Amino acid sequence: MEPRKPVRERLLDAADALLFVEGAFATPVDTILKAAGASPPSLYSHFGNKEGLIAAALHRRYEVWKQVWDDEIAAAPDDAGRVLALWNALRTYQSERMTERWCAFTGTAAAFPDPAPELREILDLETALLRDRLLETATPIAGERAEALASALMVTYAGTMALMLREPYEKAIDEGRAGAASLCAAYA
Repeated sequence: MEPRKPVRERLLDAADALLFVEGAFATPVDTILKAAGASPPSLYSHFGNKEGLIAAALHRRYEVWKQVWDDEIAAAPDDAGRVLALWNALRTYQSERMTERWCAFTGTAAAFPDPAPELREILDLETALLRDRLLETATPIAGERAEALASALMVTYAGTMALMLREPYEKAIDEGRAGAASLCAAYA
């Protein structure tokens, strides 16, 4: 028989499976506890509260997401490919790693308009990663206009996320990637 995972990992796994598919605000703590086979004291001793659990689950997702994106950037054949790596990473993340209905970070920001400090920290970290990476990858293509391209790409990515709520993620990613490719061509 396989040994049971530590309660902290079971809680994070349950959070991943429920919070970012059903919604962070809509998912009751009792549902998470039942899925994890955990008691309320274990949640509170490891994470302090539900927002602490959400923040820890987002940190874990952030690390996975960042690595998937790093790998796609490294595999890109050219400057445009490094920009489009964001959409390639999104496809890989959705199909092979941690499926979600749309963006766990955006969904959490929508559910908690005035988040606790631990949530604010991870939400800001993910936003900074997007902004910084898009600017970094846009610069070789757009030069002095890189900030404008990066901003347009950020909006395109957000649109991709929103479309994932209404269409199969594959279609939303294809359409977002095509839009990003058009932007790269327009700024080149």
